This record gives sequence, C-alpha cells and structure tokens, in this order.
Amino acid sequence: MKRKFILLAPAALLGTLTAFFNPIPILFNFLLYLFFLLKAKRFDFITIVLVVGVFTLFSESGYNAVQENRTLLSGNEREFTLSFKAGARIDGDFFIAEAVDARTGEHVMGTYKIKSEMEKVALEKESFVGRTCRLTGKLDFPSSARNPGAFDYREYLSRNKVHWMLKLDAAPLGMCGMEAAGIVERLGKVREMGIKGMAGQLPPGTVPVAAALVYGDQSLFPLEVSGAYKNLGITHLLAISGMQVTILAGAALFAGIRLGATRERMSGILLFILPLYAILAGGSPSVIRSVLMAEILLLANIRPRFFPVSALDALSLSFGAYVLTNPFVLFDPGFQLSYAVTFALLLSARALQAMKTGGAVLLLTGTMISQIAALPILLVHFYGIPLIGAAANLIYIPLYSFFMMPAVYILYPLSFFGSLSHSAAFFVNKGIILSDRLAVFLAKAPLQLNIGHLGLPAIIFYAVAVIGSFILWEKSQPGKRATALLCIPLFFLAVHVGIKQVSPSFGEITLIDVGQGDSILIRLPDQKGVYLIDTGGIVDFGKKEWQRRKKTFDPGRDTVIPFLKAKGITKIDKLILTHGDIDHIGGAAAIVDEIKIGEIMIPGMKEKSEVEERVIRLATEKGIRIREVTRGDYWQAGPYNFHVLSPGKRYDGERNGGSVSIHSVLGGKGWFFTGDLDEQAEKEITDLFPNMNIDVLKAGHHGSRTSSSEQFLETYRPEIVLISAGVNNRFDHPNTETLKRIEEIGAAVFRTDIHGAVSYRFKGNSGTFSTFLPYTGPSPEKNNTFGQK
Repeated sequence: MKRKFILLAPAALLGTLTAFFNPIPILFNFLLYLFFLLKAKRFDFITIVLVVGVFTLFSESGYNAVQENRTLLSGNEREFTLSFKAGARIDGDFFIAEAVDARTGEHVMGTYKIKSEMEKVALEKESFVGRTCRLTGKLDFPSSARNPGAFDYREYLSRNKVHWMLKLDAAPLGMCGMEAAGIVERLGKVREMGIKGMAGQLPPGTVPVAAALVYGDQSLFPLEVSGAYKNLGITHLLAISGMQVTILAGAALFAGIRLGATRERMSGILLFILPLYAILAGGSPSVIRSVLMAEILLLANIRPRFFPVSALDALSLSFGAYVLTNPFVLFDPGFQLSYAVTFALLLSARALQAMKTGGAVLLLTGTMISQIAALPILLVHFYGIPLIGAAANLIYIPLYSFFMMPAVYILYPLSFFGSLSHSAAFFVNKGIILSDRLAVFLAKAPLQLNIGHLGLPAIIFYAVAVIGSFILWEKSQPGKRATALLCIPLFFLAVHVGIKQVSPSFGEITLIDVGQGDSILIRLPDQKGVYLIDTGGIVDFGKKEWQRRKKTFDPGRDTVIPFLKAKGITKIDKLILTHGDIDHIGGAAAIVDEIKIGEIMIPGMKEKSEVEERVIRLATEKGIRIREVTRGDYWQAGPYNFHVLSPGKRYDGERNGGSVSIHSVLGGKGWFFTGDLDEQAEKEITDLFPNMNIDVLKAGHHGSRTSSSEQFLETYRPEIVLISAGVNNRFDHPNTETLKRIEEIGAAVFRTDIHGAVSYRFKGNSGTFSTFLPYTGPSPEKNNTFGQK
C-alpha cells in the first residue's frame, strides 16, 4: 500500500463534502474517481472496497458533525458559570476570550468593555487558562457578513462550534477560581505566560516575530506590518511550519542519539512530545498537519517493515485523521493552503532534485510551485494574488530560514539569562526592524492580479490549469525553460483580468454597509468609470491612550477594500469625499494607501477638518490630484452626466450643509447623492432646481430628523429612499419622524442597518435593486418598485 495512501485522500475529501453540499454531483465525481482507479491505477476489488469504505466513513463523520453543531442555549440566559480554556486577548478597552458554559458544555465568545485603566491592569495580570467564573451577561448572535466580499464572523465561529457572543456585565475578576488543570490547560498556561513574558525579555521589535515562531501567535504584529506580510503572500513564514517541526524533531532525535539513547527510544519519546508541542504552539492547521505527519513518519521509522509509508502517504493519512476529527476544518484557508502547498512540493520533490541548477534557481522554482499550488485557494478567499509575492518569497524564505528562525530559537532561551543575550538581541532586533520596513515598502508596489469573486466553474478551471502546469513542468525536465511552464495559470489569470476589463458589462450602484457612516460605489457600464462617494469611518469620542486599540476597526480597510476586491476593482477614477466628518471620510487614508486613485474631489470650503488635511497630505505624497468642487461643476463619462449641486460658491457654513451633493441619471432613474445635507441646504436646492427629477434619493445625514424635510420630499417625491445607518447606532438613526415623512410620500425604503449592502444593477435605461441580506419589504404603497425593470 506504500505510495497509495495518497489515493485515499480524494475519497475522504469527497465523502466529507457530501455533508455540506448537494451530494448528487459529489457522488457522480466519486464514481468517476473509482473508474480512474480501476482503469488507470489497476486497483483490485479489495482496494476499491477500501476506497468506498473511506468515502462512506467520512460522509457519515461529516453528517454527524453537522447535526451535532447546534446551540443548546436559548439566548435568554443571564447567569453563567464559565470555564476559560484558552488565554484572553486584551486590546485597549476591549476584552475577549472563548469560554465553556458549565451547564451546557457549549463554547461562547465572552466580551467585555473595560471600565478603567486600573481594571485593565488587573485583567492583564491574570491568567485565564483554566479559570472558572460565575458571571452575568447578555447573549447575542455574532455579526454576519453585510457586504459582498466581507468576512463572515458568524459563519467562522459556527464552524468552530461557537454560536453566541456573550457581553459580560462585569470583568471576570471576582467570583472566580481555578479548576484542577489537565495537561492541555497546563500547557496553555505556559504558552500564555510565555507570550506575556516575552515583552520583558526581548526588544519590542523582536517580540512579535518571536511570539509567532515560538508560540504560533501572530496577534502582536503592528497592523501595518501584518497587512504588508498578508499583501505580499508571505504570512506562511510567520506560522509554525513543517520545516520548523522537522528541525526541532530532528535536533531532539540527534541530541538523544548522541546522549546514548536508541533511535527507537527517541522516536517513542518524540511521539509523546510532539502533540504537546502542537498545543504549546497554538494548534494552528499548519502545526497540526506538521505534527501529524511527523508522528506518522516516526511510527514508520520505528517499524518500517510493518508500516511502510512515504512522505506523501504521511500527508494523506494526516489529512484523513485531521478531517475525521474535525470535518469543518476543510473550510479553513490555513488548512487548505498548508495541505495544497505541501502536497505540491512533495509531489515535485523528485523533479526538483533532478534539476541541475544553482540554489537561487531551485529556490525560485520551489517558490513558484508553492505560489501556483495556492492560486485557486487565494482566488476563492482573497480574489487575486500579489505578483510581487514570488519575489518577496525569494527574499524572505532565505531570510527567515537562515536568519530569523535560528536567531529567535537561540535568542529566546538566552534571554532568560539576562545580560548574556543583550548584544545578540540588539543585532537581531535591528535585522527584524529592517525586514519589517522592507515588507511595508514592497507591499505598496501596485503589482496585484485581482479578478474579483469567481464562480465554481472558474475556480475548477484554475485548479485544472494548476495541475496541468505541474504535469507539463515535470515532463519538460530538465529543460531550461521548464520553470516557465509553471506560469501558465498566471498567464490565464492575466488574460482573464484583461478580458474582464475591456468586455461589455452592467453598471452598478451600491450603498455599502459601513455601519454608522456613508460609502457608495458607482461603477458605470462598459468600464466608463468607477466612482466612490465617501469611505465610512469610526467616530472616536476622545478615548484615552489606555482605551485605544492597536487593531481598531477601519471601515475603509476592513469593509470597503474587501468589497472592491470582491468586485475586481483595482482603480477608482474619482474618490468623492462629500465633507470632512470622520464617519464619511475616516476610511479614506486606507483606500488612498492601497487602491489606485485618479482624482479626489472635496467640497470647496475654506475650513478643512483634521481628517481632510490628513487625506490631502497623503494624496499629495502619492501624486493624486485634489479637486475642490462647488455648485455648477460637472463631468461626463460616455452618456452619463454628473452635476454638483452643493456646496454653493464661497460657502462658509456648517460642514454638513456644505456636503458635496451630486445628481445624475443612471439606469433610467434620477439619482441624488446628498452626503449629510441638512434642511437648510435642501431648501436652497429645491429653490434653485424645483423641477429636478429624483427617483432614488440617498437620504441626508443617515435619515436624521434635520434632513429629508417635508418640503424636500414633497417637491421631488422619490420612489426609493436609501438610508445608510449602523445597526443599533447611538444616534438612533434613522429618526422616526423622518421615516414617517418618507412613508407619507409612499417611497420604498432600503436601510443598511436592516438590509446590509443595497445594489442597483443596470444596463441602458433599466435595472434591478437587490439587498445583500434577506429583503423585508418596502412600504406597501411602493411594493411594485422592488425588482422593477
């Protein structure tokens, strides 16, 4: 059976997928796979029965996992006895930790807003591994995705068997005790204290890298650095990988043998130690895969005659063991990337060894194999790939393999001996700081292939292209141009992106759900133009330094950019910032930093807000044109005209009244985008343009009482009103009086706090409205406008 275990993995995969998707097409593909094994691999009847048995076993396992993954809590509970099995995360005034409810055994995600700096200090001193507390709080569902391309936190937690967020009434400090800790809790405590202790032992720049490479914790990296590593496609270097597990296991094996232990005894000791190391290292998919493979190969090493397996067999068996115990792990991007890349490298090992080239070419080829193997997964989860990724890996793989990893593994133990490590720590810290700066610099290179969201047929096409390129590459060895064949999928992707950019397309207007703020995408048909009106932003009510989070939510970075990437948008022709309020332009800096922008339009006002000044400085550094607009300005894109109706020339009033407002006819409907126009500004517009056609109104100031006045609504009588407001926002937007006024004119209302993103897709003079979340129905009088052609 040696070298045939890998052929059981597809049966395990297909069997598990029947629990999550329509089983009919999966069964059809499994029958095709059986036919392949019979005809191409000449499997005998007994082996075919084994394959069918594996398929059935994994199908049943997946089905049971789905059935058991349900909540036992009603949501009305208020009192809980919680056992914290892992460490807590404290960021600014925010506390979050996963805990187990003693009554039901169900996992919940406990959160708490810290009340004071003293309370924060007390929480930071505590270890929450194995801690049990009697607490009160309110259960709520985790947030789900509200825009196309958004991360679905509810789905993510559900796949990790967590169904509730528990908002605690008080800090988990009193009414607490420690359980009798088992080995898992004890190792968890060691890990938690080890990560906390690094801050006092190592220089600040070294701590994040050391925490990642020693304990598998990547949360300590500054936001800019972690974003750069992600954009470059080199975050795998910060994860504990098979190479590290192999090095550590190999070093332990060598040391044991040198001390007089037999190979069999040392292998047996490692079989016990490696699972403990997996817990200590955080239990990420890459760690678990590496440890499982090492365990299987160690077993084979002890009894090679009875258990003959290759590295590929070990990979397949580890896949089966992992998925059998946790079928939901199939949906984890880290799991997918770890197994896909490892499989590709192991399958290519013989061909790589046969290459008679220098180390640089060999490294480049291995990097390309990893990048191409990851391509379909990156397209599914991130909608594209960084072209600079191969070059970045070429720099950072040797850097981490031959400098960072050995330096950290030597420096960290030495740091316990005080001054002994100071000199080494200085040089290591300098190297890490330079490495981080280089990553941030490289990440700004505009070398991305973003295709946007792809359907299943396209993903299958790229998966087949990847497999085909590997086959052609291996068959062409040892030809000098063989490595170029690995780039075939990238060539297809580049062509696909190019065709998509020039091919005829529908237009789209989307009110993006950025919470309590505004952001609207206008994409004209046939690539006539892409405009973004506002970017959203979080209002910070003067928080003190201890309250500020290192990784604050930024609607520009965390909502708008993923939305644009899901749409395949890499350039914005006009970024229109209606006025200087942070809830409208707070996310602009992140967008200017990451997306190519042709022009930024701002209101022609003397007084600029601090946020506007910051955006203007950043745009100037990047050479982006800034254009101040007032009433009477306009632009044309093909058959589409856009007219600026406010602010008036020499406007010197309040910021909301000076919002850039724009009128245009799109998809056969008159649209009016208002920013935060107030009642006075609305009156000025009705006086100047009483006969303007408005079919769709973006309500001013999130539907507040001071906008969408009775006179304004009666003058234009829009059919549809769009309101951008945050769920349960503190301002109580939209206002009840405003909604009543809209109801009186019979307009349909679409609200981001209820419907999520709201889109209008159009071609010519017709189009269709849709909402990202289930539609709850407009006002009865206008029921026929939804989906109107």
